[in-house]
Amino acid sequence: MLKKLYLLVIIFFISSIALAHHDEPGSYREFELKRERIDIELYISELLHQLTYVPVDARPVLYQEMQDLQKRWNEVIQELIRIDQAEHPGPTRP
Repeated sequence: MLKKLYLLVIIFFISSIALAHHDEPGSYREFELKRERIDIELYISELLHQLTYVPVDARPVLYQEMQDLQKRWNEVIQELIRIDQAEHPGPTRP
């Protein structure tokens, strides 16, 4: 009987720890987006550096890649803002 009670206490304790330390909704998604934002910024920095030594005929490819990354960066920022507003609702704008 004592072993069963001991087992129930352990199960209750473990489940309460799991519930107490769960992530907030969207936190892993937010982490992924922040990581992607950093990757995009690093890649854009590398492309800007490549402009110092890339031949003129290859520059349009770099420009296009930078524009594509800029669009993706804007999408990531908008998604981060949406997640933040969903998790921390504030006063509404008029």
